Amino acid sequence: MPVTRLRTRKDAKDRATLETVLGLLAGIEGVEDVTTLVGRKLGAARGWEFVMVEPRLYADVVEHLTKHSERPHKAVVLFTRLFQLLPPDGNEVQATRAELARLVEIEPQDVSEIMGELEAVGAVYRRKEGRGVRYFVNPLLGTHLAGGARDKAQAEAPRLQLVE
Repeated sequence: MPVTRLRTRKDAKDRATLETVLGLLAGIEGVEDVTTLVGRKLGAARGWEFVMVEPRLYADVVEHLTKHSERPHKAVVLFTRLFQLLPPDGNEVQATRAELARLVEIEPQDVSEIMGELEAVGAVYRRKEGRGVRYFVNPLLGTHLAGGARDKAQAEAPRLQLVE
């Protein structure tokens, strides 16, 4: 027998309201960001965090890391963990170098080197911000974004360079 989460009347009413809003927004040009947020709010109520991943490219990056990284195991762990650190409205990794190091149990300098390996193949890209950098997961690999926002992010993303 499957386990079912009990919902209150307020939960049901809130969900119905969000579904109505989503229905009203459907087909209106230029409101993709709003519909994405409403859709995520509905998804969050289900308790799952959802990231769309392109399985072939994702597997290609993992395979590349296992064959070519200086630290293959830690590189794969770091790469896969990046997806849990994405905000619901973008592909910026929401963690510092030190936080990533603690998460993967490596030194911050090792994080920089692995992120450099990932950047070299296009799996991540970075933007300089003052003395630091912000890392972004390539939306061609995986993203929370949906619809037009996803299409735009993927069109602007650097191409992967997984050549053997």
